[in-house]
Amino acid sequence: MSYQKQNLKMQNYLFKGGRYPFKEENFRFLMINIDNSEDEMLVYNFLEELFFDGFILKEGKDSFLFYFIEPEISFKDLFVSISADFSVPLKVYVSGKINQKYPENFHLLYKNVKEFLSGKPYLFSTNAELIKEIIRTDFKKLKEIRPAVLNRIFDDTQMEKLILSLFENNLNVTRTAQDVYMHRNTVINKLEYIKQETGLNLQKFTDAACMYWLLKTK
Repeated sequence: MSYQKQNLKMQNYLFKGGRYPFKEENFRFLMINIDNSEDEMLVYNFLEELFFDGFILKEGKDSFLFYFIEPEISFKDLFVSISADFSVPLKVYVSGKINQKYPENFHLLYKNVKEFLSGKPYLFSTNAELIKEIIRTDFKKLKEIRPAVLNRIFDDTQMEKLILSLFENNLNVTRTAQDVYMHRNTVINKLEYIKQETGLNLQKFTDAACMYWLLKTK
């Protein structure tokens, strides 16, 4: 599928109720805001080379980079470097996975990123920053974004049990493994799965705190 067809089909799927056009079950996106439109193509061309399966879609004044395979890079370091090296003021939000069956989850994240992160001094933000801003300003909105952030973790009782055990054991993986009768490596693999689904690294205190409040908002 050509770049232009990818763009048009994704736009039709997300904004016009069309069919999902790709074989991959999940997709991810970056929401990118660049102050100077003259700098956009410079940054987008660079990103399209880095994200070999990615493509840019513009909706009004907002730009998105959709992709399926996450590159093995530090996104935060990447965008700090781009901003510095190209002297481009920008803001980037990085989603977790979005299941293609639920395009409404994309719209939930999109709406809440615009509401809670626009105007904030984040060069780089993830679901952790989004959740922290919602907790700070409108706690009731957490319930709204819960399915969009959790993706396949949503309503998974076994995974929730593991996460709660991790909290009870002060994020200690070894004690958690003993508590849930799993091998330590199995727990580590499940934590990586959670990170891939949600963008939240539960071995980081702030991300774990965000997950805690998400699970409390049933």
